[in-house]
Amino acid sequence: MPRFVAQPTSAGHLFSGRSGAIDARLQLPPDDEQAELARTFNAQVPLTPGRLIAAQPFFLRKPAQDFARATDCLAAAGYYEAGMGMADQRAVAQVILNRVRHAAFPATICGVVFQGSDRRTGCQFTFTCDGSLLRRTPSPAAWQQARRMAAAMLLGGVDPRVGLATHYHTDWVSPAWDRAMDKIAVVRTHLFYRWRGFQPFRMPQSGAEPDVALLAALSPAHALPGPTEADLQQSGAPALALPSSPARPAAAIPRDGTGGQVASQALAAAQVFLVTLPASGSPASFQALAERQCAGVNPCRLIGWTDPARTPRALPMPGSAVDTIAFIYERRNLTAIPRVRWDCALFAPDAADDCI
Repeated sequence: MPRFVAQPTSAGHLFSGRSGAIDARLQLPPDDEQAELARTFNAQVPLTPGRLIAAQPFFLRKPAQDFARATDCLAAAGYYEAGMGMADQRAVAQVILNRVRHAAFPATICGVVFQGSDRRTGCQFTFTCDGSLLRRTPSPAAWQQARRMAAAMLLGGVDPRVGLATHYHTDWVSPAWDRAMDKIAVVRTHLFYRWRGFQPFRMPQSGAEPDVALLAALSPAHALPGPTEADLQQSGAPALALPSSPARPAAAIPRDGTGGQVASQALAAAQVFLVTLPASGSPASFQALAERQCAGVNPCRLIGWTDPARTPRALPMPGSAVDTIAFIYERRNLTAIPRVRWDCALFAPDAADDCI
């Protein structure tokens, strides 16, 4: 599988003329004459007339490991580009998703984010080549917030404010590349652009998500020689090969009071699994878990909670457990198409009938 090994550089002020590069840093603007001149120039460039067209929802339909890697690449871009602001992180994520769909860019999330990061002057996002990943580590809470944003965008979230933009920069720089582009949106201190004329956007997603060496410290999904199932679980990715035998006694299955480690009770008579799911996971990861756990079990139902205190130990479940179900997987027989539903207040809906 391809692997990106980004070589950090000592790059200073980027975007002085490098074609296509994105102004990645959202730090406080410099208070100097050059920055003020750039602001004045940028303010005089009008927005392109016409209605801003929002992107179509993006649904990443890839295996568990690819989903985990894509989530972490998108989360890293959101955090290092936009800091803690969720609205700014979504704008960054939308530009990346637009690039994935554009024929001029790589067809994977990680491929877009780390494009050119192995070349001293070729990175498209500053944080991938200026050493930020080595110098700054997000707090666990900030990282999980960024991952939740990323997962929501990969499951159909859309930021309509930036339309189909594939480029952006801060208002205190004035790169040469934006002269040949349409300015289509302004979000706080950032200006968003698209190329002029017809744009070859594609809908299919192709290729495996590469693992990125510089993300290994943040993401088990990007560590070599490949993540263990426990690591994928911890990162919120689907994995978790729970025992396929529904007769295993509940007392023998470990629980983690934090909710990070999956706990499952298999009820032999009802062929139901009651599971504590990672709050940082996604419906796609939960379905992958259910598919593995229900292998050979016919019929099969997996019901999940993100709060371990609410996960019941037996059926019938109490009302407090019923009211807090986060995910349900049901399959009537081995050849039937399973039905999957989840709490749309916790996870973005895929369709109207996906909600519990």
